[in-house]
Order: sequence, then structure tokens, then C-alpha cells
Amino acid sequence: MTDFIAIGDIHGMYGLLLELLTKLPSDGTLVFLGDYVDRGLDSKWVVARLMALEQQRKCIFLRGNHEAMMLSAMDGEPGAQELWVANGGSATIESYHLHIPDEHLAFLRATLPFYETDDYIFVHGGLVPGQLPEETESDDLWWMREPFLSSDHDWGKLVIHGHTPMLRGKPDIHPNRINIDTGAVYGGPLTALLLPERTFLVTRRP
Repeated sequence: MTDFIAIGDIHGMYGLLLELLTKLPSDGTLVFLGDYVDRGLDSKWVVARLMALEQQRKCIFLRGNHEAMMLSAMDGEPGAQELWVANGGSATIESYHLHIPDEHLAFLRATLPFYETDDYIFVHGGLVPGQLPEETESDDLWWMREPFLSSDHDWGKLVIHGHTPMLRGKPDIHPNRINIDTGAVYGGPLTALLLPERTFLVTRRP
């Protein structure tokens, strides 16, 4: 029986998301690892589908660095809009035709910095070696690559994350962590991880 299904970085790839959802088992909590928006063409429709999905089954939505950038830009923080646009935010703005509904922003503001269970820590970017998730700055949870990626630190639970695209299109599997960002927006597949089975499901562009 599947307990959790983690889903990697979507980045506006609506078609891949729809196809992946048809492949998922009906049991298990869906844990989306963040980066729903930016770079891909259909961020609006990705967010809308996730909001609808939340009404149909149990879902956990984590915040990625791209949602963090988007919300900072919407809040008018100095330099935030320029940073967001430079990192793919223009595609999101275009998908919304310059108007982002309040309910979409409310959904993104409700995203979590991490999600922890008895066996797993789900996070978008990574963790600081030696620190628990609740001890880690939010920016690190969203943006962390090193020293997380090269660390063999044991957090006592398997860390499931995205953020760093695996451009060879395959998950990056280590004893202490699994990265399921397989670069969907760069031509790779969109990947889901079934737990505890550790089975991968993918969808690819035609």
C-alpha cells in the first residue's frame, strides 16, 4: 500500500502534470515538492489544477524557491520583481495575462516550508547538514544545494527533495536523500516517487 507520493518540480508543464496524475494510485498522500510556476508556459493552469486536486484527495503542497520569488515580487519587496522575472517569472506573468487571482496567491501563500513524517522529510531545496528542518532558515529550505547535495549526513529519515534538475532525466538516489527533479521544463520527464515502495512513475513529452 502506498503511503506517500512525492511529485517533483512541475514548472508550468501542465500537460505532463495531467498525464502523471492519471498514472498515480488512488491511495497515498500526494506531496508536491514545489516549483509549480515559472519557465514553463502554463503556470496558471498548473496552479488551478492543484487547487482542484486538493478538493479531491489529501495533498501537501511545499513551497519552492520559485513560489518564494513570486510571492516576494507580489509583495513589492525591493529587487524581488527583477529577480523573479530573471528566473522565469515572465512566463508565469504571461500565462496569467498580467492578472493573478487572489485565490491563486492565497493557495501559494499557504504552501509549507517542509513536511515531515515518521520516515521521511520532504523539502524543496535541501537541509543544512547537522540541522533539523525546523532549525533551518526558510531560504535554505527553498534554495539549498551545497553543502546539502554532497553531504552524507544522516537526518534519521530519508530526505525527498527537488530543486536541482537532473538533466540526464533520472532521479538522484543516495542513502540519505532522493532528488526527483528530473528537469521536466528542460525536456526531461516529470517524476513521482511512491513510498515506501520507492517506485518511480514518469511522464515525458511526446
